[in-house]
This record gives sequence, C-alpha cells and structure tokens, in this order.
Amino acid sequence: MTQPPPGPPHGGELPPEAPRQRPPQIWDTRYDQRDPRTVPASPTAAHQGGPAGFGPAPGAFGPAAPDGPNAAGARGSGGGGKRRKALIIGLGLLLVAGAGTGGWLLWGRGGNDPAQKSKGPAQAVDAKLDWMAPVPDADKEHGLKQMAPLWFAKGNAIMTTSKAVTAYNAETGKPAWSVPIPGSACKASSKVVDGIAAVIHGKEQFDCNMLMAVDVEHGRALWSKELTNDKGLSSPSDGSSLSIDRGLISVADTGGDPKVFAVGNGERKKPRDFGCREYGAVADRSRQLVLAQCQAFGRTFVMKTQPKSDLEKWIWKVPDGLTVQNVLSVEPALLVVGRENDSDPSDLVSLDEKGHLRSLISISAGPYDFSDCWKTELTSCHGAVVDGDTVYLPTKSAEMNVDGVNVNAIVAIDLATGKKRWTAPLGGNRGNRPVAMHEGRLLVYQQATKDESGKLLSLDPADGKPADFLRLPQESNEQEFSIARSGNAYFHDGRFYLVVNEGLMHSTMMMSFH
Repeated sequence: MTQPPPGPPHGGELPPEAPRQRPPQIWDTRYDQRDPRTVPASPTAAHQGGPAGFGPAPGAFGPAAPDGPNAAGARGSGGGGKRRKALIIGLGLLLVAGAGTGGWLLWGRGGNDPAQKSKGPAQAVDAKLDWMAPVPDADKEHGLKQMAPLWFAKGNAIMTTSKAVTAYNAETGKPAWSVPIPGSACKASSKVVDGIAAVIHGKEQFDCNMLMAVDVEHGRALWSKELTNDKGLSSPSDGSSLSIDRGLISVADTGGDPKVFAVGNGERKKPRDFGCREYGAVADRSRQLVLAQCQAFGRTFVMKTQPKSDLEKWIWKVPDGLTVQNVLSVEPALLVVGRENDSDPSDLVSLDEKGHLRSLISISAGPYDFSDCWKTELTSCHGAVVDGDTVYLPTKSAEMNVDGVNVNAIVAIDLATGKKRWTAPLGGNRGNRPVAMHEGRLLVYQQATKDESGKLLSLDPADGKPADFLRLPQESNEQEFSIARSGNAYFHDGRFYLVVNEGLMHSTMMMSFH
C-alpha cells in the first residue's frame, strides 16, 4: 500500500491527543492492488466518484431466501430473490479476489466454531417483588418516556425520563438522588462510562439543542452546553449518535462534523480526524467501532479503533446502498444493516478480528424480531444477546395468545458460519425475549399473561434446553403484565428489573425482583 498524503482528505489537523503519525488509511490508497482479472467489472465504477484505489463496491443486499423448507411468507418476491442470488455470487467472487491481496475489501472466511459446552442450571428460585417505583409527577402530564437503557452505579438502578435522571436504591427502591433536566430530555447515552452519562435536552420537548453531563456516582449535574454547528448556530441533535469515551462526549450525525466536549468541564474540542466524517461511535471498554462517511465519495466505513490513541486496527467498507442501523457487539463486531431508505433491517454482518466478513445473516427472511431497534440509535437493540461467537435472537411470529402477545421462540446463531445452532420454542404459549448471560447460560424472560406471572428461564447454550431460574410472584402479576407488554427487561447483580419504555397509562414505572 502506498503512503498516505501529508494530510487528511479535507485538510483538518490531527487533534493534539492523537499520535503525530497514523497508519495508511484505506481511503489513502492510490491504486488497487488486487489482480484486475479476479475483480468483477462494475458498470457504475466510472461515475461513483471514489478515490483511486477503491474497487467496485458490491450492490445492496436483496431479500434473502427463506431459511428452511417451511419458511413461508418471507418478505420479498422474485426480483428480490434474484438480487440476493446475485449478491451471493458477487460475495463469492470477492472472496476469491480478496485472498492474499491488499484491495479495499477483503472478505473473511467463516470457520466451524464448535457448539458451546453444556453448563448445568442453577436451582430455581421463587422470586419476590422487592419494590415498585411510581411514575414521577413531572412525567405524568407529558407521558412517560424512558430515554436510555437502565444504568447501574454505586448500588443504584438509574433511570432517565423526560424530566430527570433519578437513582433508585437497588435494595429498597427509594430514590437516592434526582437530577432535574432543564426543559425536556430527548436522548441519553446508552452506557455510563467512568461514572459519567450524557443527556441531550432542550427548553421545549423537541428543541434537543443542549447537552448535559451527569455524574451518576455522586448524583450531580456537571455542566450543560448548547449544541451549535460550525457557524455557531443552534443545532438540534435528537437524531444524533451520542457516545462517551476517552474523556470526551461526542454528538455525531451525517449532517456535519461531530460536536465534541470534554467530560470534566464541557470545553468544546476539535473532532477526531479519521480522514472521513465520523457520524457515530460505539465503545466497549478498550475497544471501539467508529462509523465514518466520506461525503465527497459517498462511501461509508466501519473502523475498529483504539479509543486512547484513535489508531485504526481495521476498516470495513459498507457495501453501496446499505447503512449500518445498529451495533449489537463491538467485539466480536456484529452490525445490523439495511437498505438506505428502509427503516427495517435486512441483514446481520459478522466481522472477524481483522475486519473481514465472517458471515452474512439474513434477518428480513428469518423472521426475527427487531422491533425494539431504532435506525438512529446505534445501541437500541435490547432484544439480542451476543456471547462469544453466538448471537441469541427472538423470533417474530404471527401467532398470538389470548392476551394479544406474540408467541415466539429463541434462536442461537453461529457468527462464524451464519447458521442456526438451535431453536428453542420454550412452550407455555408466551412471548420470550433474551435478557443477558449469567454464569455461562442465557437468561430469557418468559412474559406474564393476564392470569399467570412470568419467569426467567436459564437456557443451555449448547442446545437451548430450558430450566426455570426465577419464578416471579403471582401477587404482582397484573402490574408485571402491564409493564412487560411495553417495557424492557434487565438482570443485574442477582436482581431482575422490568422497566416501562413508554406509555401514558402506567402508574408504575419500574419493578424489581430478587
């Protein structure tokens, strides 16, 4: 690969915290090192406007064929099937073309990862309801809306609503502290990083032009700053990606350079320079995936970087016509992708440790349930659990029980091969959703019905065989059923939480079982 030009494509300077030199980036390549005899010709390559050195990008994924002989009614028809077939052929050609070359896209090989070893279940426990948290008065008149996944810090369960960030003691449920949000909240960071969370808010409900940092370990607001663009004008950011890493809070979208602030005092910082415009990032401990777009070339990339240095470990080119809608896991890298103009996802992309494609998993023809995923929220998919080389997904079913709840199953998929390991129907005529891994086994919440309480099941990762883990009390069945229909489930430090996601009719916001 040739050496990069002296500066990034759009002439920006490297931020002071970044190293003075960076490795050659893929978009710096001056020529294509692949053997042209092995690269399929592209009639559109001449007018794609990309920098020299980028080979033709594969087209958008078409609808996949149904998985299995009985998968009737899958989305898409004849034309989509032909596009999908063409994609598979194209991927095969790229696999051949990528072997041993230095082109812009090297598709990895899928391995045969053995099934996980069986782990014995813990003895089932009849759980008790520890406490219930009511909807705050300030949220009642506007309608309750949870802004982020439940956070946990210093023995508290922390919830962000439209009017406040409030910590509830995990043992008693009593409020430990509450930080008011000026105006109304629009979005909050998906995680707490080093004791800090971030909230986008505005004076009115849809203004979304202020950024607030909250110290959730001590229950205090650190600062609040206006979000302005490069011209100093107020910039609503409700559709932005919000991330915290390396002592910085970043608000990024496709409309301009990221807005970056120091965690400690809110000082505005220069955005990181990746050669292309960053529009999202997801960090997980010492690893990070950054989504970037070269506006001039219309090309999107996913980069795995080291958060402390911003050095790229690998870069993956997103096929033309697709967008990355969600990130299920940073390591292993697992992306939810879909067509640019579609709100529903089409595929899961599994990448290996070098950024090469391991497997392509169709989810539009599964069918799998991604109804809790939001296209503008990179970490909004709460219904999927990733553990090592396996992703656990709930299926989407047209079958409903007498309570109007979809009856579904849980599927384990091998990320190395893209093939199903097993399907667990789980029985009981109920809805089921993956929650978390616990002691090497998958916890699944089996929803309550109007007449019977729910429970946590513990599934063997080797074959999906279930065992009761927590049987929830019958006395709180009515409240549990009400919240579970429109809420999220969490398991943390031996406690099971049900939290309202949004709704106007709830008097209870959160339930805790132990």
